[in-house]
Amino acid sequence: MFYSLKLNAAYRAGNITYSWLFGYTYQIKFTTYTTDIMPDPYCQIDSICFGDGTRGNLYRNNGPCSGPCSSACEGVVISTNIKMNEYITTHTYPGSGNYMMCLNQPNRNAGVINLPNSVNQPMAFYSYLVIPTFGSGKNTSSVFANHPIVSGCLNNGCVTYNPSATDLDGDSLSYETQMCTSNTGTVAGYSYPYAGAGGTFSINPITGLLSWCVPQYAGDYNVVIKITEWRKDDDGFYYMVGYVERDTELSIGICTGINETTEKENIISVSPNPVTGNLTLSLNQNSDELFDIDIIDLTGRKIKTFLNNESLSKENKVVLNLETINPGIYFLQFIGSNNTAITKKIIKQ
Repeated sequence: MFYSLKLNAAYRAGNITYSWLFGYTYQIKFTTYTTDIMPDPYCQIDSICFGDGTRGNLYRNNGPCSGPCSSACEGVVISTNIKMNEYITTHTYPGSGNYMMCLNQPNRNAGVINLPNSVNQPMAFYSYLVIPTFGSGKNTSSVFANHPIVSGCLNNGCVTYNPSATDLDGDSLSYETQMCTSNTGTVAGYSYPYAGAGGTFSINPITGLLSWCVPQYAGDYNVVIKITEWRKDDDGFYYMVGYVERDTELSIGICTGINETTEKENIISVSPNPVTGNLTLSLNQNSDELFDIDIIDLTGRKIKTFLNNESLSKENKVVLNLETINPGIYFLQFIGSNNTAITKKIIKQ
């Protein structure tokens, strides 16, 4: 094991997903979200388990691949101090059966309010794969449009989050929350995020919408969202074909406005969000300012310029067609003729 390489690591969230390739061969992706620190301790993960008695070590696959990590890529920074790391491999199972995949890595980030002694707790998460006894063994897990990193405001209404899961096999999905685990089981002293008298912390089992009304203390919290796949047999009965346990971080801050947006950021509205086709932009106050509008991916790459020197107004709405954009998370960047700079996060489904 390579724990000595990770004494300064801080794991914040993560999950394991799997995709059927052929026969009993699957592509498996281990995704972690970590504090972005140097020197980089996340070049490699070790002691992953595939659920069939075999284990392995993996180098990171995502981001630029010419940095300080020997034999590994650099990952992708998704916010000021959080990096997304992907470790991808293929694995051939011996045949049909049930397989529990796992990842155990030290250490969690310090100071998680509902997880005692978090900095000394390894992060552990699991995914369960059922390979059918009939057919080709085809079974692909759910995938997610939203990162498991959530920001909310203290005493400012409800914090909501949805992983925006989809299943490529067309299986039905259900959702539930679970306690966080370490490599020895449920973390001792763990408690669900506290909502206070009259408050609630719950998830809709059908839609996956997590709702926390109302956070009482600022800080970081963690909860596991379990997304289970259900498939219908020839007699019309549903049976479970797998699940993903998604360790999710909820970061609650003291905000001056809703979702910690500034006054300028509230000038422009975008809807619907998430979006599948057309995205409507509108101005929330009178202005003759002209805007250049670009779409940026999570790596910071400009993938398309939608409008140049376009005038937005309360009366005139602008519609962007996003049908040709791949599903994922993007940022709309507005640069105004009066030096207004606004960025909006959008989710393309």
